[in-house]
Amino acid sequence: MKNKLDKIYKKARKIAIDNQSKLVIMSDCHRGIGNKNDNFLENKYIYKKALTYYDKKQFTYIELGDGDELWEVKNYEKIKEEYNDIFKLIKKFHDKKRFIMIYGNHDICKKSKTFIKKHFEKEKDILLKELTIREAIVLDYLGYEIFLVHGHQVDFLNSTLWRLSRFAVRYIWSILEFIGIKDPTGPIKNHKVTKKVDKKLNNWSKKNQKIVIAGHTHKPVYPKVGDSMYFNDGSCVHPDGITCLEIENGKLTLVKWSYQIKENKLIVERKKILKEENIENFCNKKK
Repeated sequence: MKNKLDKIYKKARKIAIDNQSKLVIMSDCHRGIGNKNDNFLENKYIYKKALTYYDKKQFTYIELGDGDELWEVKNYEKIKEEYNDIFKLIKKFHDKKRFIMIYGNHDICKKSKTFIKKHFEKEKDILLKELTIREAIVLDYLGYEIFLVHGHQVDFLNSTLWRLSRFAVRYIWSILEFIGIKDPTGPIKNHKVTKKVDKKLNNWSKKNQKIVIAGHTHKPVYPKVGDSMYFNDGSCVHPDGITCLEIENGKLTLVKWSYQIKENKLIVERKKILKEENIENFCNKKK
């Protein structure tokens, strides 16, 4: 598993950023088709509010895997139809060259150039023209490297055996979930799996002395300075909102977007979960 991350890191595109750079990292939207199985549906308007905010603030949006639920849903066009307004919003980022898409295990089919051409570059509906979907990227912040990867690569069932896992989700667990039984096998519900994934990613980060930002587990992680260099942005399908990581002014911030009631009005609020820290405070050495 460690060797797999080494290979992915070496092939990853490197992008230079500085103190003027503004990026927001979200993962695990799991956009579906608006049915009972669609975990994204309840947070759709929170997500729209968040992306609208980041677009106005001129952030680059990095979707860190599992943006779409392509294990349960076989026909991607149905997802695009259901969330047409969402994809139009994403297109704004893409058209301004402020969008980076990374695939996860639930949308691993996006690594196929044929898939991209079929679903994003059709002549009658050019959605995300010339889109490149990557497995990982490396942000170079003034010589400090930040490795962004979905994280399923260290999860055996969701990487090596992903086809088997997809079959189980699509034809067994999606049906059971429809009647109220949740899939207990993945990292979302299985805390042992979550801990194993976090540990493997943290160990790689420590060994290579690089910040790692991942998703996959749906559990946000923001370490104390000196304890670790491993971060997780959480997900867009929490029962009470969305979590994400922001990079601005050379700082890393864990943020939560959620519904709040203020003055008898229901609003969407952005709130910092923890005090932001300078990127360099987590790093022991430059590349």
